[in-house]
Amino acid sequence: MTHSSHGLLDPLDPIRLALPSKGELADGAVDLLKSAGFKVKRTSPRQYEAQIAGRPRFHVVFMRPTDIVTQVHEGRCHLGVTGGDLHAERAAQADQARIVLPDLGYGGCRLVVAVPESWVDVAHMIDLAELAHDFKTRGRAFRVSTKSPRLVRDHFHHWGIFSFQIVESDGALELHPSLGIADIIVDLTSSGTTLKDNRLKEIAEGTVLESSAVLIGHTPSLRTLLAEGDDGPLAHLLDAIEGAREAETCHHLEVVGGRPMVYGDADAEKVAAYLAARGASQIYRGEVRDEEGRIGWRVTARIAAGQVVACQRALFDLGASRIVALPTHFVFDRERPRAFDRLRAELLGSDAKPAPTATLPTAVPAPEPPAASPTGSA
Repeated sequence: MTHSSHGLLDPLDPIRLALPSKGELADGAVDLLKSAGFKVKRTSPRQYEAQIAGRPRFHVVFMRPTDIVTQVHEGRCHLGVTGGDLHAERAAQADQARIVLPDLGYGGCRLVVAVPESWVDVAHMIDLAELAHDFKTRGRAFRVSTKSPRLVRDHFHHWGIFSFQIVESDGALELHPSLGIADIIVDLTSSGTTLKDNRLKEIAEGTVLESSAVLIGHTPSLRTLLAEGDDGPLAHLLDAIEGAREAETCHHLEVVGGRPMVYGDADAEKVAAYLAARGASQIYRGEVRDEEGRIGWRVTARIAAGQVVACQRALFDLGASRIVALPTHFVFDRERPRAFDRLRAELLGSDAKPAPTATLPTAVPAPEPPAASPTGSA
């Protein structure tokens, strides 16, 4: 990072954006960026560098999600997309890699404690604490396979479990109990199907973390990018992602009636009331003219995509003559707090209206366990 002759930070050029090289996190990141107008030009999955069409300052690099947190922390990459669980696991050692957007809308999963289904007496973390103590009194190591040792230790210590052995592994963990590699696992799951297929079960209060894909940034680099203001590349990127995400699940609906409209037209009022009851927002009423100049009424609204087909027959019964639903590409609301404004307030002390502080992903709150004394160390 260099300074100009006027003492101001020079703009970052190129802006290095790290994306996962393969898998669901990679596909979701590319799809999200495309929907936001940032199309990644990658011709081969073996290509580890790419450009973004029409955005010459952005330089995309592909790497393992586990490496992205480190590279952003060290400033070699300025922005990155990774799993929230990966950032949370490394947050203490990577304090310069901060969450910019806490939920990108895909990659949702949970980090959970899973035990063999045959352990019928183990249904809660309290049961697991008793079992771990029993292992210790019999001189046996209680082995836990996981890819997230720090998060596991924090969760286990909260429940009074201090005597256990972490077995770290980068491979599939589901077979570890049956192969005798570990007694239990703590792993990511989205539906729980893989656990069930391998005769494992979740236990109550065993959710360590809820996670999804996140956008992270190198704090010093973020300050430089924020200084470029509302028309800078960071503002464009964050606004585009948030606008595209807001538009994902809604359609712009136009309902037209053929009868001449007068003030307080009953059909238009009924249509507006019906749409409001179906959860529509931004409902407006007005008049419309057909090709022959005849005046009719029109009601427009923003509505959930799944509601369009479900409500169209009722709208015709209420007097509609034509219904048009169009997908939206971007939705921006003046009153909705924006990530760029929040970051600017946090890092530059701007007067811009801040948004709520990003806190996801966070460990799932757990009730206080029964009093327990340390029985060893992990």
